[in-house]
Amino acid sequence: MRYENLLTRSFRILRRKPWLWLLALLAGETSNGGGGGGGGFNFQRRSRMPAPDLSLVPHWLADRAELIIEIAIGLLVVSLVWFVVSCIASGALVGAVARIDGGEPMTFGAAWRIGLASFRRVLTLKLLLAGAVLVPALLLAVPPLVGSLGGLRGLLIGLFIDLPLLSAVLYWSVFIGWLSQLALRACVLEELGPRPALAAAGALLIRRFHRIALTTLVFIGVGFGSGILTSIVFAFLEAPLLASLIAEVNQGRWSQVPGTVLVGVAILTPVSLAISSLVGAYFAIAWTLAYRRFDVEGELAELPPLGA
Repeated sequence: MRYENLLTRSFRILRRKPWLWLLALLAGETSNGGGGGGGGFNFQRRSRMPAPDLSLVPHWLADRAELIIEIAIGLLVVSLVWFVVSCIASGALVGAVARIDGGEPMTFGAAWRIGLASFRRVLTLKLLLAGAVLVPALLLAVPPLVGSLGGLRGLLIGLFIDLPLLSAVLYWSVFIGWLSQLALRACVLEELGPRPALAAAGALLIRRFHRIALTTLVFIGVGFGSGILTSIVFAFLEAPLLASLIAEVNQGRWSQVPGTVLVGVAILTPVSLAISSLVGAYFAIAWTLAYRRFDVEGELAELPPLGA
């Protein structure tokens, strides 16, 4: 595999079909390439700076308990709806990229129909993958709970037992995330059910491990570079907001801090979603192109022109 062709072709597809970014956003394919915003500002406390009065916080929360519950329910509903939509968008993104790479014409509507056709398979696959991560994570709670029956000493013993288990669960979660890249594409492109897709992904991983591992390392390297770029962008965006926030804290203007934080969230959240979805779309395209080439012996003699 010629990775320079893979990377440049992925960029060309994203540039020619900018609506793939929207599919990546809906699919939850957000990534900053390992980077993230963060400033190097230091909050310095002045000797005469008045401390915030937090005595009214419990009363404020109690007065708005119903509102907080309603917001929590609303967020839960939005999350469930987004998950359902993400299953459609994931199939649409993978299917559209494969057809564009194969030289077929593709529109947003045609891509969405691909996602609808693969919705049930993708939904079940994502639920299986989520269960494969959540069940081991929940099992981590068993040793502390059992140990707590014997008092503080038993609780500490349970937490100590969890230390090696936590490492195992983290490695398992990374492996499932790696396997899901292959299983999703087997599910959509080969129209396999969830379990056959997982089996096909596992067989491909064993059969072409060296190619898949090297591809992953290449993507990690590219992701590291994109992470640096996104960090620079966020540093420029965050600088004036953080400067205002620091000034308000140092001068004791605590009543203005919530407004500044809300302004920062309102500005940075859409920008963060846009940038992370753009990067996520690129890597989703790259993984789809790589999946189509893992079983090809050597490099493709002549790549077909991209679909219109």
